Amino acid sequence: MCKRLCALLLGAFLAAFSLFGQSGDGTIVGTVLDASGAGVPNATVLLQNMDTGVKTSTKTDAAGSYRFNNILVGRYTATATAAGFTTTSLKDLAVELNKATTANIRVDVGSVSTAIDVMEAATTIDTTTAQVANTFETRMAADIPSSANPNGGVLNLSLLGAGITSAGGFGTGTGPSVGGQRPRNNNFMIDGVDNNRKDVTGPVLAIPNDAVAEFTLLQNQFSAEFGHSSGGQFNTVLRGGTNEIHGLVYDYLQNRNLNAIDQANARQGILTNPRFDQNRLGASIGGPIRKNKLFYYGLYEYNPLGQASVPSGGATYSPTAAGYAALSSMSGLSATNLGILKQYLPAAATQSKTTTVNGVAIPLGILPISAPNFANTYSWLVSIDYNISDKDQLRGRYVDNKISSIDINANLPVFFNPRPTTSHLGSVSEFHNFRPNLTNEIRLAFNRYNDNISVPDFKYPGLDVFPNLQIKDDLNVQIGPNPNGPQATIQTTYQINDNVSWSKGKHDFKFGFDGRSLISASTFIQRVRGDYEYTVLERFLQDKVPNSLAERNVGGKPYSGNNIALYGYANDNWKVTRNLNLNLGVRYEFTSVPKSMKEFALNSIADVPGVLTFAAPQPQKKNFAPRLGFAYSPGTSGTTSLRGGFGMAYDQVFDNVGTNARPPQATSTIDSPVTEQTGYLAAGGILPTAQAAALTPAQARAATSSYLPGLIKPGYSINWNLGIQHVFANDYTVDVRYVGTRGVHLLYQLQINRAGVVTPTHFLPTYLAAPSQAALDSLPLTLDQITAERNTPGIGNTLAQYGFTSNITAYVPRGNSEYHGLAVEVTKRYTAHNLFKASYTWSHLMDDSTAEVNSTTLSPRRPQDFNNIRNEWASSLLDRRQRFSFTWLYEAPWFQRDNSWFKRNLLGNYQIAGTYTVESPEYGTPQSGVDSNQNGDAAADRAIVNSNGTPGTSSDVTALKNSAGATVGYLAINPNAQFIRAQVGALANSGRNILATRGINNWDLSVSKSLAFNERMKLQLRADLFNGFNHPQYTPGKINTVGFVNRSGVTNYLTPGNPVFGQFDQVYSSNPRTVQVAARLTF
Repeated sequence: MCKRLCALLLGAFLAAFSLFGQSGDGTIVGTVLDASGAGVPNATVLLQNMDTGVKTSTKTDAAGSYRFNNILVGRYTATATAAGFTTTSLKDLAVELNKATTANIRVDVGSVSTAIDVMEAATTIDTTTAQVANTFETRMAADIPSSANPNGGVLNLSLLGAGITSAGGFGTGTGPSVGGQRPRNNNFMIDGVDNNRKDVTGPVLAIPNDAVAEFTLLQNQFSAEFGHSSGGQFNTVLRGGTNEIHGLVYDYLQNRNLNAIDQANARQGILTNPRFDQNRLGASIGGPIRKNKLFYYGLYEYNPLGQASVPSGGATYSPTAAGYAALSSMSGLSATNLGILKQYLPAAATQSKTTTVNGVAIPLGILPISAPNFANTYSWLVSIDYNISDKDQLRGRYVDNKISSIDINANLPVFFNPRPTTSHLGSVSEFHNFRPNLTNEIRLAFNRYNDNISVPDFKYPGLDVFPNLQIKDDLNVQIGPNPNGPQATIQTTYQINDNVSWSKGKHDFKFGFDGRSLISASTFIQRVRGDYEYTVLERFLQDKVPNSLAERNVGGKPYSGNNIALYGYANDNWKVTRNLNLNLGVRYEFTSVPKSMKEFALNSIADVPGVLTFAAPQPQKKNFAPRLGFAYSPGTSGTTSLRGGFGMAYDQVFDNVGTNARPPQATSTIDSPVTEQTGYLAAGGILPTAQAAALTPAQARAATSSYLPGLIKPGYSINWNLGIQHVFANDYTVDVRYVGTRGVHLLYQLQINRAGVVTPTHFLPTYLAAPSQAALDSLPLTLDQITAERNTPGIGNTLAQYGFTSNITAYVPRGNSEYHGLAVEVTKRYTAHNLFKASYTWSHLMDDSTAEVNSTTLSPRRPQDFNNIRNEWASSLLDRRQRFSFTWLYEAPWFQRDNSWFKRNLLGNYQIAGTYTVESPEYGTPQSGVDSNQNGDAAADRAIVNSNGTPGTSSDVTALKNSAGATVGYLAINPNAQFIRAQVGALANSGRNILATRGINNWDLSVSKSLAFNERMKLQLRADLFNGFNHPQYTPGKINTVGFVNRSGVTNYLTPGNPVFGQFDQVYSSNPRTVQVAARLTF
């Protein structure tokens, strides 16, 4: 540990400069102009914070230009004074997070002693950089309903801008897709401090919306000082103290009796709302410890949530009492498996369909599941700002989250279990002005995350541990604890960065260094209990080898993700002329390989030179990212900016890759080939001793199930943009831009030793009309021949002849994406009692892979043909062709100036806010649910498209046999269907992401009433309505929050012939109206 910290400190010293740039402040630039539009040199510009009274000043250069760096977000007054000119002030000048605000000040000829000319600042824009940003200040964080939503909080504001799309059913990562990037590629910061989980990505901590001073989202094109990820840069700034004591006491309440009924419950016969009680209580206070010098702010929040949860993958079915009776009287079934079914899957009350077991129709019915679910969240934070002198400022931040919840990721409530999670973040920053044109910031920070998912000690007779069972097509049930349990994660990040800003002539230079020591330990081992997935109940009860998946990881060495990250940048904002700025920057990123990834060197005993070799992966050391941009602002008003840019940004290889890909000396994945042998689970399934403790070379080859390339190449994006932004009528801003992105070396999951037996010239035909018996007898290929070829060395397994008999899953940098988007935004700042933001995006995103892990079945994580990745190129799972949102806030002016307190407070002081969002649907991939092409992987096999079929319809098939009784083809049950199931040996011809789900059409509304007791104390009563008109929206993902919805494990609605194929209103939640009422007392 000491060595790691010394290395970071040495790196900071050698860099001599910089900050990673993830700062919690903004910049003001401008020109002091005379009446003719000429610059006024040597003028004094004084900047004063309107809340804290803190002042700073600078002088204009020979061209009349000035610049203030490292200015805390807030409202300011800028005053310009020059000999021979009147004094002029711009008041209410907004300094926004991570933005260079342009504020030109016009002075008239006259005496300095003349009365000061005070003007209200117009809406400001950035006229000096090509950066694409959306900023939301305190009022929007507090009063817009989406930011008050406890699911996502202030991060939900990112959904209100243009250039983004919802994540839908992608199933992992946090936030929207920004400019076509995967949600995993988003970067999260709190006051510029790293707030990222390194195991699965996403934020470590959440900030209550009432503690937020400002939130900003940088999109795709950003300065060289920003990096870590290629997606959105999410930066949240905490509120601070002012010269007056101010505070807030609040309660946000949600209750089942206020909400509409979810159709997911109604489908199970639950016609009254199950439990849902949330009472988010909090209080904050801030003020001066020493006026104009030292300020504090603190907040504490308690958020207990009690609710009932239902399965997210559609209704679960179970045998009725009559069905169980029929099964109990039947011979040839496993008594143990039937006993487990009876023990954990109660009988359904009424019959709604049947399934066949040993030729007998077994009645099935919907099993209503409304399970207890709670999460108690405790959050507190403190911020300290100390203005030591005109030259030095000190800032401190600490945030703490604790969650005590129940793990509900099992299907059946009996398997639920407690889950504790804690997280912390702290930072200290010091700002020093060496002289007006040279400033420095140094920051020390840390974050820590601890999560524990344990598994209850359930017993399964004959097995060493209770496995993860799935019976997919007829029951749609998962039996067992959380499929991803047990696991525990502890991660700590120590961060040191330093930043220098230096203005010299026409150049504004920034240099930066950021060093991080990342310490991470995980006990997650995928499928450590064994995953046994069956297509139908019959096969499970017959105790045959699971025909969808039979896989287990054995071994179990904990994973260490310890590594370091070193980042540096240099940037020059060159003011070529008064109107034209060029942004010239370069960024460098180095991330060492996590400790446990290097364990692949242990598997060098399995090397077969020229075929497959293993070594400790090495880091890539040439990760330079240029950033070039321009900004042109005609005239002297600073109200128009034509900007464009080009840049690169690198992503992270997160720990989830390393925990999944381990050498057999740490853990190995064992697969069971599909056979008709009975007694599979009775014999122990896949035993924990399936791999020897000390491996010979031959045993190591046979046990090898994972592979990482010798060079860890992080994915990167190439970004370009061109747009124009203009302020009109003082309060309105319009922004029209084009953004293009190309993703290169994206993480891609493959099985490198598997090849499909089925080819366009070697397959079993699927017929729409029944052929003659003679035609069937003439067919040259049988199903038995195809299944035999699957395990033939050199055919199904291309490396079996070298001893690699297991499926070898690899994470390789071979993915690609391409995005083109037109974004339009019209924004009005708060004036004349209202503000609004209208955003429209037209975009098209294509890729050859979207999900890296098993987070969704909507678009399989692996290609259908491992040897033909190019065939995967299609519209992405994240593609949403159009998206429009309109956000508004209106404060009614009624009786505001009336002398009567009762009129002002009873008839006036109303506020209405809300957001309307409409978005094109997400597209999923029809899948056959079996290993159609016999490459050993059923996860990605597609369907057959009948181009003349009725759109949206589907069909299963029946086997066609020759006179010898061998299966030689298939017949579609419904020849008029568009999608037909490709059974084993059939040739699938459908592509990725061609089945439209349902889009978003949503209104979030908020109505509030304020009572002003005096000038300092006000009570706000409000109601927030999410999906206010209760419009059913059967979408794969969230309709108004940044949280993800995991869609793994369930494919029934994507499998042709299943009764719920494409019936999303029979599978997904309707996202019913949810009501939140609140009381907020401010003083």
